[in-house]
Amino acid sequence: MKVNRSLLYVGALLLLGLAFLQIKSGLDQPDNSATIGKPTGAPFTLTSHQGEVSLSDFEGQLALVYFGYTWCPDICPTSMIFMAKAINYLPENLQNQLQPIFISVDPDRDTPDRLADYVKFFEAGILGLTGEKDYLAKLAKQYGAFYRYVEIDSAMGYAVDHTSDFYLVNSSGELLATLPHSISGEELQAILIKALENQL
Repeated sequence: MKVNRSLLYVGALLLLGLAFLQIKSGLDQPDNSATIGKPTGAPFTLTSHQGEVSLSDFEGQLALVYFGYTWCPDICPTSMIFMAKAINYLPENLQNQLQPIFISVDPDRDTPDRLADYVKFFEAGILGLTGEKDYLAKLAKQYGAFYRYVEIDSAMGYAVDHTSDFYLVNSSGELLATLPHSISGEELQAILIKALENQL
């Protein structure tokens, strides 16, 4: 009987712990933690180190968009290298039809100048952009991208948990494809070539 009571006590504690974690997780979610309906993409105007940039500036081109932040220790650099290779291996006549864009969801730390230095490292013409927090949250939601700020015990103060997908859009902001981070380089290149050839 004592054993059964002990098991019930432990089980109750576990349930309480799970409930607390679920509540805490919900409180930690950013404004863009949920979407209504299917993501459609959207036009946008954000800030680069050279001033405002709008998606409509790239009329007749496609854009490959990624949401992340420069302080990301591994996922973002890996994704940028992956993106850069896919772009650099495209036929030369198609490379000019695609604008890769890295949107930072950490505007407090990722200044336009820092972003410019960051994307330059990958040598693929990637454009680094950011904006106001509320605007970024709304934009990410329209694309189906999710992120949240998480406090960590380090000099950084916080990290950003985020999805790691690529979003292919036209200059009007229409979402043509959401490409998961698990896609192979060959698959990504094939999708880009087909989409770009259809633009010509």
